[in-house]
Amino acid sequence: MNDNFNKKTDLLKIALFTAVMVILFIIGLAFFARPERSENEKRELTKFPEFTIQSFLSGEFTSQLSLWYSDTYPLREGMIAANSAVESLYGIRDEQVISGNTGDDIPDQPMTPADPDDTPEFNPTDDGEGERISGLYVNGNTAYQLYAFNEQNSRSYVALINEFASKVNGQAKVYDLIAPLHYQIALSDDTAAKYGASDGESATNYMYSGLSDGVVAVDALSRMREHNEEYLFFRTDHHWTARGAYYAYVSFCESKGIQPTALEDYEALRFEGFLGTLYAEAKQPSAMKNDPDFVEAFIPMGTNVITVTEKSGNVTEYRVVNEKTDVWYPAAGAKYNCFIAGDNPFSEIHNPEITDGSSIVIVKESFGNAFVPFLVDSYEHVYVIDYRYWSGNLADFVTENQIDDVLFLNVISNTSTSARLNDLADIIK
Repeated sequence: MNDNFNKKTDLLKIALFTAVMVILFIIGLAFFARPERSENEKRELTKFPEFTIQSFLSGEFTSQLSLWYSDTYPLREGMIAANSAVESLYGIRDEQVISGNTGDDIPDQPMTPADPDDTPEFNPTDDGEGERISGLYVNGNTAYQLYAFNEQNSRSYVALINEFASKVNGQAKVYDLIAPLHYQIALSDDTAAKYGASDGESATNYMYSGLSDGVVAVDALSRMREHNEEYLFFRTDHHWTARGAYYAYVSFCESKGIQPTALEDYEALRFEGFLGTLYAEAKQPSAMKNDPDFVEAFIPMGTNVITVTEKSGNVTEYRVVNEKTDVWYPAAGAKYNCFIAGDNPFSEIHNPEITDGSSIVIVKESFGNAFVPFLVDSYEHVYVIDYRYWSGNLADFVTENQIDDVLFLNVISNTSTSARLNDLADIIK
């Protein structure tokens, strides 16, 4: 009797398992339901491979087909989140370190080139397309991107900034602001070193020491550390918040010798439910999902209109800070796009409340997006160049538009990343 019952139970389990597998397989074949982009991971998903006899015989087609199937599975992100939730029930992933590159030793002696001719030659090492990181440290509901110093690439970064300054010598004032990462503000030096991060402060000072007399270094890190009890960085994303960017803006104003607009003078907005890049990189831990970030934004007073040249070449009018972010960017991973409509090759803002002809071009990647709105009330003309996508010549642009100031703003990890250095070189050389 018991044997018959056990056999029936086993058969039922097998039948249920088989049914579930068949259902999941059928779902996996649903081409119409397959996503083309992951908002959590901020990337385009694998495309269906093109079939050729050569790729089939070599096995490349089947390998790419397998990658496409798994990467675009309709329930993929939900299953990742479910797996993370199950792991958390067992106490897994409360603290983890995802390893990456190992940083070089930071030289004790400064670069200190006497003039632009003495700056190190631009010759970055190739380390792939992504930002150079030493890893990702996750503790509960917070993830920290960790930076790995690369001496050769750091010297190449300095060489590029100095080369540009020599080209516009006497025409424009050049500033360099190396933005810190969250761990530089929130973690002790011992904790950061324990998890493989380079000393970001020493690395920044080393690069600043090599800047020529034609470049003003902006020390954002020191001022941000004075406000480290405030909401300066997201817990689920690698960017700084608008509040963090504000204190960097204050440091820039101090370097330039102008008065920053007081933070309390801005109209403030708040968008709830933000889950950023690190949430995806950490495989969507439930501790983050259950306690998402919010995006704080401050509307410039002179104008909130920005003219954007998109990657497609279309020229469109947007908002400097989008008041309807929850409508325009409803996805949990897209709310950082409230600043200057996200990443675009070129944008310009003209403040009708200032008529002194003052102008600045900010050369940036995505860290600059939250910074730009604060520049609006300090200049009549603000030009924004994302050097990853813009294809012009920066020195020519400065000359043709009679630019007063040029601000290079890069997160520290990009100063050691060859792909970003090559992008920067394309608009300087």
